[in-house]
Amino acid sequence: MNSEIRRILEMDVVLEKVASLAVSVPGREIIHQMEMITDRDRLATRLSLVTELRNVLEYDDPFPLWTFPDIRPLLNRIQVQGACLQPEELNAVKNALSMVRHLDSYMAQRADKYPLLKKSMKDLKPFPELEEAIDRVIDENSEVRDKASATLAGLRRDIGRKTASVRKRLDSIMRDLSSRGWTMEDSLVIREGRLAIPLKENYRGAVKGVILDQSSSGATVFIEPLDVLELNNDIRRLRLQEKQEIERILVQITEAAGKHVEAIATDVHVMGQTDGLLATVKFALRIQGETAQIAEDGYFYLNDARHPLLLGKLSRDEVIPLTLEMDAPLRTLIITGPNAGGKTVALKTIGLLALMHQHGLPIPASSESRLPLFSDIFADIGDRQSIEQDLSTFSSHMQSLKTILENARGTTLVLLDEIGSATDPAEGAALAMAVLKHLTVTGAMTVATTHMGSLKVFAHEEPGMENGSMVFDQESLEPTYRFCMGIPGSSYAFEIAERLGLAAAIIEDARSRIGDERGQLDRLILHLEDQVRSSQELRRDAEIKESRLSGLIKLYDDRLNDLNSREDQSKQKALDEAESILREANTLVERVVRDIREQDASRESIQSAREAIRFEKNRIQQMKPKKKKETVVSLHKGDWVLWGEHPGRGKMISDADGSGRVLVEWEHARLRIPLTALKPAGKPDKKAGNVSAQVIYKKKKVRDEIDLRGMTVDEALDVLETYLGDATASGFKQVRIIHGKGTGALRNAVGKYLKKHARVETMRLGGYFEGDTGVTILELK
Repeated sequence: MNSEIRRILEMDVVLEKVASLAVSVPGREIIHQMEMITDRDRLATRLSLVTELRNVLEYDDPFPLWTFPDIRPLLNRIQVQGACLQPEELNAVKNALSMVRHLDSYMAQRADKYPLLKKSMKDLKPFPELEEAIDRVIDENSEVRDKASATLAGLRRDIGRKTASVRKRLDSIMRDLSSRGWTMEDSLVIREGRLAIPLKENYRGAVKGVILDQSSSGATVFIEPLDVLELNNDIRRLRLQEKQEIERILVQITEAAGKHVEAIATDVHVMGQTDGLLATVKFALRIQGETAQIAEDGYFYLNDARHPLLLGKLSRDEVIPLTLEMDAPLRTLIITGPNAGGKTVALKTIGLLALMHQHGLPIPASSESRLPLFSDIFADIGDRQSIEQDLSTFSSHMQSLKTILENARGTTLVLLDEIGSATDPAEGAALAMAVLKHLTVTGAMTVATTHMGSLKVFAHEEPGMENGSMVFDQESLEPTYRFCMGIPGSSYAFEIAERLGLAAAIIEDARSRIGDERGQLDRLILHLEDQVRSSQELRRDAEIKESRLSGLIKLYDDRLNDLNSREDQSKQKALDEAESILREANTLVERVVRDIREQDASRESIQSAREAIRFEKNRIQQMKPKKKKETVVSLHKGDWVLWGEHPGRGKMISDADGSGRVLVEWEHARLRIPLTALKPAGKPDKKAGNVSAQVIYKKKKVRDEIDLRGMTVDEALDVLETYLGDATASGFKQVRIIHGKGTGALRNAVGKYLKKHARVETMRLGGYFEGDTGVTILELK
């Protein structure tokens, strides 16, 4: 991977944006030094690391990595014998060691949860003793503490005491001179590091002492009186001793740090790598990037992809997504379409996202995207004219193509913009065909853009090649920037020229000169584009209707089962109550019988009482709900059937599946129904016709949120499926799914389920005032 390709595809710009999110110099360097990863295991590990750290940022406690100074130059100095770091430099070392300690502790508590992240930081080694030693000596303001040594504490006490004596004596002298008007100011000043009296020049003889300085005008002299001269000399000597003691202390603590210099350097390197990884995750969150899968066998699939640099200029909704799939035997894709229609942007998006993926970066595309492991990427994009090398645009393109053809193989990606241009159209097209055929034969994955009509036909007829186009709105005559696979695009030169106001006579003259075959090809392309667009709209409508119908059927089945269950429960409850009453009655009767016996009653009266009890028992027993037996209906594919209260007859168009359901067709609908719910019906009268299927549901009161907390994953997903059907049928556009925070298992399962759900347009976690990560907000289709 050479620097020119990185420049063409703007990978350097992406890395600069990632680096700007790092919090340290080592972290930024790590980003700028990133290379394209061509080893599958190494890339898989890198992408998994990014995923783990992303989970930390999204679902765990704050990650303890903040701005830390680059102490590598200090570590080099420490190794020199007798080196002495200054207090602020030692504080920088202490701050770095503090971060090492926090990171190590954080990961030790989460080793099982984030194994790859823990492994990436296994070489971190905290030095709490050294950290504490520096803290005992240096305070937060980078000043050496008094308690750094007993000697230093004593010196500073002496300095303070003598300084106070000097100030007291000078204050007394100053008040006396000031009261006489002999001083220029009312307070003492410092000159040459010593306290002095600012005396008017014409009174300089009033005080015996040493002149330390004189004002620029000469009107003031600064005198140190002889009364305090000796005391000031003592203070000067004490300060020299203080300086020597401080230097001794700093040398000592520097030597202590020097014993661990190699391990500390490793700590800094690991923190730099972690910072680079953290910047990668921050960038992924900023562009809403996802980790693409590593594809096998050269399969290439970009789903809902966007150019990351466009996302920095436009909102996500304003950037039209690109979906592209290439798999064997397809090796070469030729993209056509109008100028400014997005061909080059699509080409750069493909190349840049492939590069980002192999640099271990998430890409702004769906997580379903799958990209192969390319050994190299080549690109010939843009005007490559070189005045310095005396090369025309065409010559520069040929030089680039020569390099590509010499190095392309089955594991390379080749991107060619406006292939065959900048020369005679016929010769350029012939060269383009030869180049594309050679690349296809080598197995290289090639994407090329062109305006040449002959290449459209060539791609259609040549094995291993396919056409694609950037869709153009024929009504507004504006590009849509949407990619369409399998259909070549028109350049729309005449339509665009007409929109821009070129004279109609000139346009008609031009149309007459392109020939019937070219005109027929353009008309065919326009017709195909219309058909594709119409088919896509019909397919979208059908998918929406199918999804809604499936939801309604499931809703009906669930409600029917619920009603049956409630009926059985009600009957059982009533029976239990009746049996309880009967037991009490039986006890009462038995007691009456016992009393009758004791009173010598006749056997006939006793027998009559017992018969009455048996009668009541049998009557209540008959009230018990009997278990339903599965009745096998002798129905087969092709039979006409009735279904409950459903109007009209339906025709079975399948036999029962494994779950006992059959597919029944009415005039305007097909439903999958349990076989046991159907009854045979005679063939309908042709004159009467069949009644179209209409299932009318009693409207259910549905809220704009559902609470899944306390449910298992399986229970929650079943409830969620029913709820989405109800919410869609009720006309909700936005709903809240409450899953709670907890361990995150339910949130992750719900998120994964919703990403693939046909009714979901967009989804996001709740904001701070919406429930935070305990809530998912859905926009429904």
